[in-house]
Amino acid sequence: MEKVEFKKLLFKVAFCTMACDGHIDEREIEEMKIMDKHTSFFDGIDLSSELCVLIEELSHNGSKVIMQLFSTLKDNKLNPIQELLVLEVAIRIINSDQIHDENEIRFIQLLRSKLDLHDELISDRFGANTLLNTNRGTNNIVSEDSVSRFAKSITLPEFSNLNEVILNVGDTDK
Repeated sequence: MEKVEFKKLLFKVAFCTMACDGHIDEREIEEMKIMDKHTSFFDGIDLSSELCVLIEELSHNGSKVIMQLFSTLKDNKLNPIQELLVLEVAIRIINSDQIHDENEIRFIQLLRSKLDLHDELISDRFGANTLLNTNRGTNNIVSEDSVSRFAKSITLPEFSNLNEVILNVGDTDK
């Protein structure tokens, strides 16, 4: 996957992680700003523009955006470093508001199931992390039906709330 496309994918991971619990917390936005300012995760992409695209997708396709994210992860061969970055972005967003909503936990476990990383590598990188459910066979127990049921069950944030995010993301001084 091309470098810029991967960075857009990371941003989509962050966006979907924020949206999957039906509420975008100010601390999640703040974590996005921190990642934008202090990492190279989103370098070279226009966050406001990408956010507009994702909000447009969400308004037209609803939770199918999350299903498309999972398909993209499954269909593209990411290297182990890229896969670890995908998990890191999702974990940072989930941990930012210090609340682990049931949908966030289901989201990250489904996200993890779309990656080829071995549990040992994940544990080495993130330590004992109950969010990731790094048990032997995790990849095998998650069916496409699980993804579909998850996507249908979630409540996404109101679009008016998402428009407020546009004003907040990308307001960092790098």
